[in-house]
Amino acid sequence: MPRRLSRANLTDTFLRDCRRLFLAARGRFFTRPKPLEPALLVSLSSSEVERLLGEHHFAPNWDMSFAYFGEVCNLRRVEYVADHPSGYEWWQVHVRGYHHPEGVELTAHFETDPSESPDAHVDRVGIDVDRGLEELESVLEASDVAYRSLESAEVASLG
Repeated sequence: MPRRLSRANLTDTFLRDCRRLFLAARGRFFTRPKPLEPALLVSLSSSEVERLLGEHHFAPNWDMSFAYFGEVCNLRRVEYVADHPSGYEWWQVHVRGYHHPEGVELTAHFETDPSESPDAHVDRVGIDVDRGLEELESVLEASDVAYRSLESAEVASLG
């Protein structure tokens, strides 16, 4: 006997297909060159990086985030900061991973949470690469993961 599709099933299917279409358009029209920021190189696969960071409360980043060439993972951890000088309270540590011949090149920065402060996020209010990298280093060290620091010039030479 054929299964009947309910209105909820049709809605779920439609929304899933819209999301897939959006992600395909994002990858096709909104992909940028990789930023030349300092990075940490780990000898892990992208799935191992996602698992490791997920165990430290990082989650896949939202679909509206820009995509970058060579990007293999995109995660964030939201934090509440009551006394930040900017006056904004919701922040995120944003980690992106890029393909590298020796593993995954990880960049990180601390920035306003786009879901709470979209204008501040787009305007890059309070962006802090050093703080993001320090947070990422602490996760790697707590998990006994070896890493090598890459300065911006070395990242640029890999491009």
